[in-house]
Amino acid sequence: MESKGGTMDFISIQQLVSGERVGRKALEFGRGVPDPGGWPSGWTLGPQEAVAWEKLKLEEEKRKKLERFNSSRLTLDNLTDLENLIQRRRKKRQRHKVPPREPESGAEPQPQVPLEPVGLEMFLKAAAENQEALIDKYLADGGDPNAHDKLHRTALHWACLKGHRQLVNKLLAAGAAIETRDLLDRTPVFWACRGGHLDILKQLLNQGAQINAQDKIWSTPLHVAVRMGHSDCLEHLIECGAHINAQDKEGDTALHEAVRYGHHKATKLLLLYGAKLGMKNGASLTPVQLARDWQRGIREALQAHVGHPRTRC
Repeated sequence: MESKGGTMDFISIQQLVSGERVGRKALEFGRGVPDPGGWPSGWTLGPQEAVAWEKLKLEEEKRKKLERFNSSRLTLDNLTDLENLIQRRRKKRQRHKVPPREPESGAEPQPQVPLEPVGLEMFLKAAAENQEALIDKYLADGGDPNAHDKLHRTALHWACLKGHRQLVNKLLAAGAAIETRDLLDRTPVFWACRGGHLDILKQLLNQGAQINAQDKIWSTPLHVAVRMGHSDCLEHLIECGAHINAQDKEGDTALHEAVRYGHHKATKLLLLYGAKLGMKNGASLTPVQLARDWQRGIREALQAHVGHPRTRC
């Protein structure tokens, strides 16, 4: 109700909720007319009026949300509206587009070419560590590509052992001898088999390296590949014509070595390619007898430790 000139006007609950006019005044809170501050001071709302007041505020909030939603919607009444929508979305994607990252190079950064000359020790170390800049500096200054240390190890030996294929190409192009031998008479082919680098082994053999070269104990690259357990190098050597039954100074063949070191895959490959089982070494043992001795030695060692205080079951 409201008071005006001493008279009292009563407002029904329905009028309070709907906002209908009473006399010359309307309840239009939230519709452009500022809220006068709520109910007059001293006016206590009853339960029904309080519920009606809360309901009125909720309806007003819903109406405002609906108006904001309708104002934010895009109309697609024609083709122009659709084109505008596509342009807006395209600009939004471009703003949030992350620039592609540059691919990281997997190659290790090469050091700058030093101004001072590269010595022999640095040259050999650079070959082992694949420092091409130092190799280039050494060769550009007229360094000997076949220079070696006191054990007759050359840069080509180290590059083959470590698997630096591009460096192997560079050294061979510079005049490195493909059959150069270290103090044990082992050529770069031996070192490639020792490192297990099949690609470099193929590269050396394709350029004429001897496949059946022997070192000071008469071992061949085939023996070295078997001892180190590099079956891929072993198979390639056999396919390229390596002597499968070649014997070293102790009379051991590659099959003897495969049995001695317990390399089962190498043993199977050698047998598949026709390695002889009856070849005897310097101790008059065939690969089969060597396997039996090896098994008997293992069995005796195990039996000797049965009941030992440190043996765990």
